[in-house]
Amino acid sequence: MKLHTTFHMGRRMALLVAALVVMGGLAVVQPAAAQTTALTPAEIADLQYMREEEKLAHDVYDSLGALWGLPLFSNIAAAEQTHGTAVLNLLNTYGIVDPAAGNGVGVFTNPDLQALYNQLMAQGSLSLADALLVGGLIEETDILDLQTSLAETQQANIRLVYRHLLAGSSSHLRAFAARYEQLTGLAYQPQVLDQAAFDAIMSGSSGQNGNGGQNGNGNQGGNGNQNGNNGQKGSGGGKGKGC
Repeated sequence: MKLHTTFHMGRRMALLVAALVVMGGLAVVQPAAAQTTALTPAEIADLQYMREEEKLAHDVYDSLGALWGLPLFSNIAAAEQTHGTAVLNLLNTYGIVDPAAGNGVGVFTNPDLQALYNQLMAQGSLSLADALLVGGLIEETDILDLQTSLAETQQANIRLVYRHLLAGSSSHLRAFAARYEQLTGLAYQPQVLDQAAFDAIMSGSSGQNGNGGQNGNGNQGGNGNQNGNNGQKGSGGGKGKGC
């Protein structure tokens, strides 16, 4: 059941390719007149990549939820839609072109994300266990990408959104891992995170989510519907974001 992929969604690839209102606990930057503060090329590339990365998570989860009928996917997909809007508002704030504008489900401007979407959908369609591993891979990779992006910006409004998205991804990862273990009886193994970082997230002690322990316990040992609801709260009410 181990998911193998030749693609990596890290923002590092994106940088090579491309040169408060509170909603359910997620701080969303409101659209405003374009700010005069100049962003670096890395900050711009990160925002555009994150916009499509959030869309990828939403589109994959929405499609897998329809395929497998598991509330966990549809609940987290709804959270990803909110996260994508939060990033879109940042793009509008800084007058940056939205790479997802006009693109339908499963369509991406970034060719690497397009190829990755196709591969993840193929993998997730094999079995429910594979679909849950796909969810885990997306969230693990999103965590790494957000950590990189946070280190590359000092803009307070961007950092605020990234921190909320990071906390949501941690909550979503706990939900996918718990549901995978419940379904298969096997321990979920981290796919791109190192073991220490993964263990910290699972215990809720990573510092990425103020309510991490509570969310982690909620996801652990719950049934499919309970995990689904926790995934939604983790990305909306309990903290902030997920992919």
